Amino acid sequence: MGDNRHVAPIHRSGLVRLTAVALTLAVLTGCGSKSKDDTVPVPKGFDVPAGVTLTPGGTKLTEGHPASVIYKVGDKATSAITVTVTQVAKGDIEDFKFFSLDEASKASSPFYVSVTVKNDGPAGLGGVALPIYAHDSGNTIFPPNELVGTFNPCPQPSLPKSFLPGSTAKLCLVYLVPKGKALQSVDLQTGTSHDAISWTP
Repeated sequence: MGDNRHVAPIHRSGLVRLTAVALTLAVLTGCGSKSKDDTVPVPKGFDVPAGVTLTPGGTKLTEGHPASVIYKVGDKATSAITVTVTQVAKGDIEDFKFFSLDEASKASSPFYVSVTVKNDGPAGLGGVALPIYAHDSGNTIFPPNELVGTFNPCPQPSLPKSFLPGSTAKLCLVYLVPKGKALQSVDLQTGTSHDAISWTP
């Protein structure tokens, strides 16, 4: 059975709102050269930056271990990035008392995922959404919830407007895991779900 994709609707309350944003992923499998170790597909015409070793799809990691991938953002930019999930922390639904949540969201369990991202180049990735998903025990995959406004428990949810090669950013992503489900992994998915790189909390 294939992975399900689920985004729970969450409504605006006052000047702060919480919404879920679907991400469009670029499939990098297909024609192209290989990485230096000849195991990871590379888009045609892309040169892997010196010193970067790409992580094979399907790799399973634990917190604190990095993964390097090629991220193609539509027709705009292609760059190598190194992503590290540094911490997965369970939050409290009371943290969202100033948000208007539907009944399903009120019964969910929030998780705050701290991520470090390095842009290895060659393209700038300012303001780009990263394909980092929560994968729950029901085999459902869903993107982080987007917060507009200040949310102290988990600040800095997105890359800065300028994110040039050599830059590093520390992010915190919010996921609301449905009632009765457990957070199985955090997945970096730049291709298909079968090629995702996952961190187990």
